[in-house]
Amino acid sequence: MSERRHPTARQRLRHALISAWRGAEEGPVIDLPTQSVADLVGRVIAQAGLGERMKLEEVLAAWREIVGDFLFQHSRPDSLQRGVLTVRVLQPTVHHALSMERPRILKRLQSLLKTTGIKDIRLKHG
Repeated sequence: MSERRHPTARQRLRHALISAWRGAEEGPVIDLPTQSVADLVGRVIAQAGLGERMKLEEVLAAWREIVGDFLFQHSRPDSLQRGVLTVRVLQPTVHHALSMERPRILKRLQSLLKTTGIKDIRLKHG
């Protein structure tokens, strides 16, 4: 036997303010389905377009280990879109060194960071 809960005056006021601010319809406060944060995180990340950014953060964290200290100081992963990692380099010599090591770096990235889905590396001056 479940009792139906009724919202308090404070809950009704809060809901009315939030509804007005968001432009949402008035509706029941207590009867809304509850969801855990774990269930919502994936959807929020997808709606905000943060999936690629989170993958890029993983690459940034592993970049020094993969390329070494010198190349790390002169290059940075800049973006990850559709499986292509764009890396900014500061000097032509660093560009050349990374382009020579590109197949090795790509294999290392793919083995360390399987969830990122990196298919190619593009080098960019800047």
